[in-house]
Amino acid sequence: MNTERFEELLAQFENHAVLVVGDVYLDAMHSGRIAEMSLEAPIPVFENAQTSYNPGAAGNVAANLSAMGAKTVLCGIVGKDSNASILNKECAVCGIDTTGLIATDSQPTNSYGKFRAGSESYPAQEILRMDTPKQGALPEDLEAQTIKFIRETAETVQAVIVIDQVASMITAPILDAVIESAQKYSLLTVADSRSRIGMFHDFDVVVPNEGELGTGLDLKVSDAASRDAAGTQILKQCKNALITCGGDGIAVYTANESTQIPCRTYSQVIDVTGAGDSVTASITLSLLSKSSFNEAAEIGNAAAGVAVGFPGAVTVNQEDIKRNFTGESMYGDKIQTLNDLQSTLKKYQSDGKSIVWTNGCFDILHAGHVTYLQSARKRGDVMVVGLNSDASVQAIKGPERPIVPENERALIISALECVDHVVVFQDDDTVGLLDFLKPDIYAKGGDYTIDTINQDERKLVEGYGGKIALIPGVDGKSTTSIIQKLSQDS
Repeated sequence: MNTERFEELLAQFENHAVLVVGDVYLDAMHSGRIAEMSLEAPIPVFENAQTSYNPGAAGNVAANLSAMGAKTVLCGIVGKDSNASILNKECAVCGIDTTGLIATDSQPTNSYGKFRAGSESYPAQEILRMDTPKQGALPEDLEAQTIKFIRETAETVQAVIVIDQVASMITAPILDAVIESAQKYSLLTVADSRSRIGMFHDFDVVVPNEGELGTGLDLKVSDAASRDAAGTQILKQCKNALITCGGDGIAVYTANESTQIPCRTYSQVIDVTGAGDSVTASITLSLLSKSSFNEAAEIGNAAAGVAVGFPGAVTVNQEDIKRNFTGESMYGDKIQTLNDLQSTLKKYQSDGKSIVWTNGCFDILHAGHVTYLQSARKRGDVMVVGLNSDASVQAIKGPERPIVPENERALIISALECVDHVVVFQDDDTVGLLDFLKPDIYAKGGDYTIDTINQDERKLVEGYGGKIALIPGVDGKSTTSIIQKLSQDS
């Protein structure tokens, strides 16, 4: 598919309305560090620095649909509890219509939590999962309310997506109501299920991954041949199937053909959580926009390539998909202007990423610089370097410096894998920059103490809830010593 056709399809996403029915979760990501061992028990103490929430499972599909431009209605069961309040608030932020969320006293709101810890000594990683107990069979009164909402809402949408996460919300009568409504109003029906994909008889499209396909059909899917056999089998239940295959992309099975659409991703795979939700949303909107199944799979691959680059479930918007499809970084170039960088960092933070900021001259890059930047990078998810301009280096170091001009220093620093973005600044200090960008962590060299750093900077960072990290230096490594050695050798 060429870029013109791709953009033509994406431009139509905002013309569609979709009803999402299924298991709804509140996802929570707790980020912090292991501060110490508890005095009360032989367990580590997790110091929580940040908690971010977003709708999960069917809620994440809805959030992705909304972010991609569609009008989205969500139908599911929640408890009458604080998690439901948070979930409704997060859905409102995403622009999701939650009139279909049915509150009950009989069960809590489904929740899914991850605890992620890191420090200067080790990279951030997940240390604990937390879930609510799995729900039993859906009570008849809640089933009846769900069916009533589906029938009342069907005439206002063009598609219904069913998400079966834990085999509790979706029942045979609910599926019957979806199919009846789809036939009455000519709706597209799409489904995904963790373990019961074989139950979606007469659906237009199912979008499980390879493991879910095998589980749902009680078949072992371990290679292309067994996947093809399962793909042929699933077509006896539904009309078409688009199977996500991790790094191998998406396999398309229709009555007329089977095709493998290669993976399209330009980001490091950080976490596959929720990537299938982005695929489901993008495929649904592509098909509503009159794409072919192969074109829908291409767009689904581009959406998945964005989603896997972040910890936890994330929402993917049209601009993200465009950037990944064309091979651009979704956060722009590494070297940015200050205004562009502010927008970039806000996007990172909205996606739950923590920002580490440090600044300096970095004139004649050496091992001490690289070691420092690598250590600082471990304090968060994104590393941003503020680079003193030539004029400010002269003011700090004297008229003979810098040795390397600012545009070359920026290029060299941006080439480091541990550095995500670089910005050149003119200011004498970074108080204004820190106030403008508000990074989560401000990293300083180990030759400082918390009391000897610029106290205006300290007051500002701590005032907006940021943290200051003091990073040990490498003895004997400095630009000055390199210049002195070169002078002696000459």
